[in-house]
Amino acid sequence: MTSPATTISVTTGTPRITLVNVFTVDPERQTALVEALDEATRSIFAKVPGFISANLHVGLDGTRVVNYAQWADEAGYAAALRDPEVREHVRHAAGIAQAFDQTLAQVRSVHHAGTAGS
Repeated sequence: MTSPATTISVTTGTPRITLVNVFTVDPERQTALVEALDEATRSIFAKVPGFISANLHVGLDGTRVVNYAQWADEAGYAAALRDPEVREHVRHAAGIAQAFDQTLAQVRSVHHAGTAGS
């Protein structure tokens, strides 16, 4: 197996943060939630200073959506939450979901198949 073309370098003390947001949703509303998150990422978050990337994952049973988003730093994320357009998106997504649980974290290590021990 070849090494991946891109990797994340992890440096202790880096200000980068990761938002992990796990939404609980009725299975019949999972697609609507993912579409709302996709649209907001393209039209809102991609333009916000400090935003790096977002990855959306859907639970196979239809009851979860996981948003894994990376930000340059915590201050950038906090500033985004003060933006009225971002706040409207948050309200909209929360209205589709039954509940959500979010946390901010820092990446400590990244492992890829075929690179163990390197």
